[in-house]
Amino acid sequence: MRVRTLLRKGLAVLLVSGLTLAAAELIARLTFPGYYSDDSQYAELLYRRFMNSLAAVEGGDSRRLLGYTPNAVHTFTSPEYQYTMHTNSLGFRSKELTPPRIGEYRVWLIGDSMLLGVGSGDQERIDVQLEELGRIGSGDSIPSLSVFNFSVGGFNTGQELAVLRQYVGEVHPDVVVIGFFVANDFLPNATWKVDAAGNYQVDPERIQALREEVGTKRPYLLFPSVVWRILALNLYMPRLRYAVASRPEVMGRSFDLLRQVQEDCRKQGAALLVVVIYPWDGVRGGWLEAWSRSRSAGQKVVRFCRTQGIEVLDLLSVMSGSGDAQKYFYRKDGHLRPEGNRAVAEALYREILARHLRSAAHTPAP
Repeated sequence: MRVRTLLRKGLAVLLVSGLTLAAAELIARLTFPGYYSDDSQYAELLYRRFMNSLAAVEGGDSRRLLGYTPNAVHTFTSPEYQYTMHTNSLGFRSKELTPPRIGEYRVWLIGDSMLLGVGSGDQERIDVQLEELGRIGSGDSIPSLSVFNFSVGGFNTGQELAVLRQYVGEVHPDVVVIGFFVANDFLPNATWKVDAAGNYQVDPERIQALREEVGTKRPYLLFPSVVWRILALNLYMPRLRYAVASRPEVMGRSFDLLRQVQEDCRKQGAALLVVVIYPWDGVRGGWLEAWSRSRSAGQKVVRFCRTQGIEVLDLLSVMSGSGDAQKYFYRKDGHLRPEGNRAVAEALYREILARHLRSAAHTPAP
């Protein structure tokens, strides 16, 4: 009798669970028809989520292909923010280039949308706030800062190296600040080649190898369940991204690009500062970060820079924990709020002041 009772209860649990899953699947199919109606469309979603920042497929002259439309004004609106972006005559969200002046220390930011200031007005950008901090702190042998920002949304370290090689002779930087965004840079970096002239190209074989990570190597990702596909897209892809990024042959490509940036800066007599930027979940910590392991990937970049003699600012020393994640990031969009930009600008100023400004000579750049 007892066995029958247990059997009935077990069957009831299975029946209720099955009906719940079936209902969830039906609702998901009605809400997200594209997840099951077209496998190729879903496969592309997987790849984009895996890469998180797609490299351009066209190579060539960086001056022609990098940057935005010159002298443009565009307003962007999302549920979390609205801001207007102005570009200079070179197509960057920066003030215009000016010749070096006596008593001026020139800082050049090159990165992706995290340094660009997505979601922030012109006066809230990192470069503008950094320059203002430099103005306030100048005097008594401390030179003022002149800050230029040649960041472009979606860029990776390969593209940033191309920008460096194209424009370094015009910017004359004292220090180059490279933003390394943990969520975006590793995988696209593994597809890039940049020549000495700053021309770049994408390796189709490397791109195909990355596509296979979410294709032929893992056919179960295309299991025909919308609930499964939603979970795979939003939970498994970030974990897979950092797992693949941590492979020596993949992470080594990022390290090689950073070495090239370091060598180029050395030849130009400029200091190099790499800022390691973490995504929202990496800053927040907790179970989601423990699952994705974004912090672990970022810490490997920090250790490499220190071993290589590259000055590095680890932003986990500036923002860490649930409170900071809520304060400094747009939750849905993932970019830094104006408060986050301010925290980064202040950390950059402390780093530059401590390591460079107090000993900077009051002479114009060559």
